[in-house]
Amino acid sequence: MLMLSVSVAACLAQDDGSGSTEERLQGRSLDDEEEPEVCGECDGGADAGDAGDAGDAGDAGCEPADLEFTDPTTCALDAGVDAGTDGGLAADFTWAEASAVQASFEFAAASGPTPVLNPTPTTAGERTNAAETARMSERCGLCEVRPRTTLNPNKVPYISVHGIKDGPDVMNPAINHFPSNAQVYDFFYPDNRHPMETSDCLRNAIMQVLRQHTGKTVQVVGHSLGAVIANGADHSLADSEWMPTEVPMNCGWNKKVRGRHRKDFVLEPPPAPGQLDLRMTLIDPIFQGFVDAPLLVSDCAPGPGDLTSGSALMQTLNTRRTVSSQRRVFYADLAGETTARDLTEFPAGDLELICKGLRGETVSTRKFGLIHAWNGVKDLPLVPGGQTLKEALGCGCSAARIRALATQAAPRLPGNHTTVIGSVPF
Repeated sequence: MLMLSVSVAACLAQDDGSGSTEERLQGRSLDDEEEPEVCGECDGGADAGDAGDAGDAGDAGCEPADLEFTDPTTCALDAGVDAGTDGGLAADFTWAEASAVQASFEFAAASGPTPVLNPTPTTAGERTNAAETARMSERCGLCEVRPRTTLNPNKVPYISVHGIKDGPDVMNPAINHFPSNAQVYDFFYPDNRHPMETSDCLRNAIMQVLRQHTGKTVQVVGHSLGAVIANGADHSLADSEWMPTEVPMNCGWNKKVRGRHRKDFVLEPPPAPGQLDLRMTLIDPIFQGFVDAPLLVSDCAPGPGDLTSGSALMQTLNTRRTVSSQRRVFYADLAGETTARDLTEFPAGDLELICKGLRGETVSTRKFGLIHAWNGVKDLPLVPGGQTLKEALGCGCSAARIRALATQAAPRLPGNHTTVIGSVPF
């Protein structure tokens, strides 16, 4: 039984007004007021990162630094071009000269990892958005993973992670195409918690589901924000401190990142070598973030600030280690559908910035969404076992070539942001 130290009413109060929706983010402008920081949490107090500075007067003139982007290919390195400190993931961008301060997240010796697996199969009525919202209020925002049918240890677990403002049932079109040996699990989570916290929770779900089955493979299928959370769990399994707690500002001090690890939540230990074969399918992921500029609310406003292009979450995603052995990304192929932007949806002039980085040049830019979209697909193979997108582009990069090859690495499938779910092959 889940023991709570505060009432359900307190949970509901925390939920009200702090929802993070794609619609609100897309319509938000720099003139919008910041939302107040929510520090009194359902789980008994403020998290370490919740001492955010949403109300600090100093934020008014302190935006994150430009991204300094360079991503040289082997040929650029061989030609002697200065690639900066590192030709790999860590050199994709920098916030400022100062290094980020990482949180301390020690494993608690006195208690085991926080359980999030509920083995009781779900019913269709429990998989709606309204039912999930009510369930998450009861659990004070703590995620839950549940099978759709009685557990069969000989089946391969498939964990379905839906997008924002949806319920698990929105993933049915994809689930209908899962193989016959799939044990389907629904991942329930609240919309108004920091995505990193939810990624931690999915990390526990993955490891706890793994122990229910005889094999090593766990398939995770995420859509939209669910794809971001799945990606975060992949990072979390490789490094519990994959995201910084503080972001260096141009003004000379560190800005606290709101949210972070949930208070008293104990992570599952990382998988041992050979223990987990994690495979990811990410459908129309919102890797670019919303509002292609660093909003002053980034990392401070509950919910909306977490997904802006300038937030710590979006700038860190796809730049850290992962444990997955397979990663597939699919985008919706519908003109004007830009909820999730793949590389073909950026202007040619923007794509040329990627080419400059591949040639070893250092590009200073505020096109955060472009760099995030690139980081999300550059290491995907054009064909299974073949060259990655970055390798195939090489030093012969051009905007036209990026567009042509990007659709091989991350195919575009028929449908809009939601209906594309049913087009993904399994």
